[in-house]
Amino acid sequence: MRLVYPLALLVVVPALPLVWTIARRGRRTVPPGQHRLATILRSIGVVLLTLALAQPLLITRSPQRTVVFLVDRSSSITDQARSAQDAYITAAVSAASARDVTGVAVFGRELRLDMALTATPRFDGLSTIVDETATDLGGALLAVAAVLPTAGSRRVVVLTDGVETTGSARAAARELAAAGIAVDILTIETGRSRDVLITRVEAPTTAREGEQVPVVITVQSTVSGPATVTVATGREEVAVPVDLQRGSNVVRVEVASGEPGVLRVRAEVAAAFDEVSQNNRAEAMVRVLGAPIVAVIEGRLGDGSDLVRALEAGGMQVALLAAIPGSAELLGYDGVVLVNHPAPSAAVADELAAFVEELGRGLVVVGGDQSYGPGGYEDTALEEILPVRSDPDDLIRRQPVAEVLVIDTSGSMADCHCGGGPRDAPEQGGVNKTDISRAGAGLAISALQPTDRVGVLAFTSGTRWALELDTVPAPDVAAAALNTLTPQGDTEISQALREALRVLKDAPEEIRHMVLFTDGWGDDADILSAAQDIAAEGITLSVLGTGEGTGETLRRVAALGGGQFYPGRDLDAVPEIFVEETLRVARPLIAEGSFLPALGAASQVTAGLVAAPPLRGYVLTRAKATAQVTLEVGPGDPLLATWQRGLGRATAWTSDATARWSTDWVSWTGYVGFWGRVVRDVLPAGRDTPPEVRLDGGTIRIRFDAAVPLDAVAIAHVRDAGGDVVSVPLQRSGESTFTGRVAVQEEGTYWVAVQVENTEGTLAGGSAGIVAGYADEFTFRDPDPSLATDVARVTGGRADPAPTAAYDPAPASGAAERELWPLLVAFALGLFLIDVALRRLVVAKGDLEVWKEAVRLTPKKAVEAIATPPLEPGDEPAAQQREVHDEEETFSKLLRRKRKT
Repeated sequence: MRLVYPLALLVVVPALPLVWTIARRGRRTVPPGQHRLATILRSIGVVLLTLALAQPLLITRSPQRTVVFLVDRSSSITDQARSAQDAYITAAVSAASARDVTGVAVFGRELRLDMALTATPRFDGLSTIVDETATDLGGALLAVAAVLPTAGSRRVVVLTDGVETTGSARAAARELAAAGIAVDILTIETGRSRDVLITRVEAPTTAREGEQVPVVITVQSTVSGPATVTVATGREEVAVPVDLQRGSNVVRVEVASGEPGVLRVRAEVAAAFDEVSQNNRAEAMVRVLGAPIVAVIEGRLGDGSDLVRALEAGGMQVALLAAIPGSAELLGYDGVVLVNHPAPSAAVADELAAFVEELGRGLVVVGGDQSYGPGGYEDTALEEILPVRSDPDDLIRRQPVAEVLVIDTSGSMADCHCGGGPRDAPEQGGVNKTDISRAGAGLAISALQPTDRVGVLAFTSGTRWALELDTVPAPDVAAAALNTLTPQGDTEISQALREALRVLKDAPEEIRHMVLFTDGWGDDADILSAAQDIAAEGITLSVLGTGEGTGETLRRVAALGGGQFYPGRDLDAVPEIFVEETLRVARPLIAEGSFLPALGAASQVTAGLVAAPPLRGYVLTRAKATAQVTLEVGPGDPLLATWQRGLGRATAWTSDATARWSTDWVSWTGYVGFWGRVVRDVLPAGRDTPPEVRLDGGTIRIRFDAAVPLDAVAIAHVRDAGGDVVSVPLQRSGESTFTGRVAVQEEGTYWVAVQVENTEGTLAGGSAGIVAGYADEFTFRDPDPSLATDVARVTGGRADPAPTAAYDPAPASGAAERELWPLLVAFALGLFLIDVALRRLVVAKGDLEVWKEAVRLTPKKAVEAIATPPLEPGDEPAAQQREVHDEEETFSKLLRRKRKT
């Protein structure tokens, strides 16, 4: 037995003296002996409760023997080896006894249970399929240990070829040994397939434009024979016939470097005798030095053309794209410039964030009417990496608003015409459009500030102010006013617009706005004239249609009124559109006019800049706390802001790069030089000094050369094919050389960014990519000769045991633990009940005899009273009368004795 909380036993030290002290000083109503017995029972109960607090566990041994067969089914296990595994398990299971429990699990990259633990095993071969691209024996051992019972003999029998590609079986064995689980390992001979594979493609880390790049391909083969090695770069393809010899073979070719950028050199081998095709390809990356390569991605056709000409004139190589490329293609660019681009999808935004933060590349975002706030940047991964926020500081910049919601309450608003059919064929029973208008108006009112003013004008053939134009009312007041909107009558829009105009034209607010919600039914010839009059007074008018009626007329009304038109085909979205339209007016995200930029923080970008042309507009943003604002515009708003983000840099330009807002800038003589400095400022500093990365078996070897002080440290940030990033400290292996290595978990492109820094900041850096063409499972790897003996020795298992010995008892036997505290608490409660009885009831000598006699006599009399009919007085037999008399006399004597006591 063991105690979970042994220190709880200390509670008994103050508890027992307290029990006896209370017993001595308390009022006693029973004899001393009886009181003393009650105190003893109470003390025993306290001891039992204290022991229960310590939570004792009763440890019991079990004769049960549990064996789990752990079968390696990775790609390196041949068909012949799989048959040998099945035969071994069949022979072992046939030797199991009735008390033995058996289970079978299969593993590769992960573990899956093929046969649950059972005392009646029936093995007909394995049917479970696992991911064969890796061998994680360590993970499989830990997983299978979790399904084993805690009691009895426990043994895991592993059938594997002894080749681990991930994890650590030795580390897992130590954990199983601590749990008392024995591990046997049977090493299965797999032999070699007829296989040829490319183990390595070596090329220089960098090359100059126009050079010939030497490429060395290492090919391994299990047999001799002819083959063809093909090397392709995307610009050219070279096929080299080779006569392979068993073992390692080297093929050398040269390819043209081509233009500056990332040159991907792909090699593939083909042979008629090859039986494994997954390992026939490999790839290398070469950085072709030259002008920086920048991708300019425009959100609207033509918005980036002026900027592209300026960057090309500044000596950069520019690719003009219509969409953000995928992660693999992004690796070919030193920087990305988004021009008036709306917010991308979450996945693409994450790729851009990784491009900057993890790969050390540069990003510039140029504004426009569909970028930043208008483009939906707020609360996205793209905004996260930018030095500005897309929501301007409304408390400082917003102007007071006077808004009138002009709502159609004609009879046609009682039905749903969401199908867009004619008025005489409404969809009866659909969404009530008046109810929708109430909900939308309520949300729009709540979106305004308390200092704004709002009114609600209902119209049919006449008009009625449901809510007079005044400061924003309390929610209950607004709700009560909106509840008065009921559909009835005809539709006369122009009369309502002119009534709203009458009230708004004298309003003192800077922003005066109308929102018209209608289905458009009716023939109102004056509606366009009313819209023109509204615009002439400087009031804007937006229209929310319901998808029916004179849609084109309503569109023209919104255009004349200088507002937005919402067709309203989806009526469920109308309440949100009400809010969106209100916020669009109440929170302006774009400032237009004439603005002169002003210098902010000192920067290399603006060094020497003494004058700049005015801008005609920009997007309102807020600078983040650690951003460097080098140019300001308007009332101190950021125009050009930049910051370091992870390993890279990101810059925000809140105006555009076109003739809309930057007309004077496009024709400015300093335009080319300015934008060249802006973009070059975010490009990686180590662009021409990338680290050297080599694929060596299942690891990537990293080497970086930099002449830096002795106190500098180097860290490699490695982004794997799945997008995960791991940081690897590099060791200084020479005066100016840092080296390290990281495991390759899966096939795909890996990107390595190295950063060297000390207390003064970043001293050097660079990035390079490498491609793992296939998983490490498909390489030529010899079995670990000591794996079986090491694991067996640590866990008390055996190496290569016979099938009949699989169920031998393990050296350590697991024990089951049973909680005893519920039983102890039950006993203690029983003792406390007896204690209460002894302290409340007087028990004297002879009581037991009295109780026994009462129990004996009472049932007998009851039975006789039922079985014998009643007799008249004097009719009882004399013998019966004497017997009753004797019994009564005896009972009376006992009672008298009791009273004397």
